[in-house]
Amino acid sequence: MAEPLRAADFALAFDFARSEAVVLRDASGALISAAPDVPAFDHDPAGTPLGLLTGPGEDLGGADRVTLDPLMLPVDLVSGEAPGARDATVLHRFDAGAGEQRRAWYSRNALATVAALLGQPGHHLELGVVPGHLRNDNGVVRYRGASWSLPELIAVGPGPDAGAVLADADARPVIRSGAEQ
Repeated sequence: MAEPLRAADFALAFDFARSEAVVLRDASGALISAAPDVPAFDHDPAGTPLGLLTGPGEDLGGADRVTLDPLMLPVDLVSGEAPGARDATVLHRFDAGAGEQRRAWYSRNALATVAALLGQPGHHLELGVVPGHLRNDNGVVRYRGASWSLPELIAVGPGPDAGAVLADADARPVIRSGAEQ
């Protein structure tokens, strides 16, 4: 979790597709072009790694597509049938151009969550999947010495259940309304 996503490790764990070439900087800071279907690991002008660069593509449906190999996760997270077996916390360090963010996402489908997160245009620096829903400490998850913010969450409503909390079998919030903070 402590190091940026790297090209050497990426090919082992992910399938990647892009419909067109993209311009990025290499480790020396020089501008280069990454061919279609080649992951773009970008750097700043000084050569500091910025992580995997994904984009929306020029044409509708042309966005970069990244899929995590199911064999990279514990089998229960992919096909577990017991209650809570597929619960995971997905940790994602990301920069969409407005500054770096660390987010923790509670999920019951880690593969789909990873694909959705990596489908966002920007620089993806770290990605991790931890079995179970890590403890929510006032909107923050702590993992290996780092703090990861839970995103603003969706409230139920309108109707008699407006503002209700979706929880797992142990009554841990999966989705919280803003009123609880």
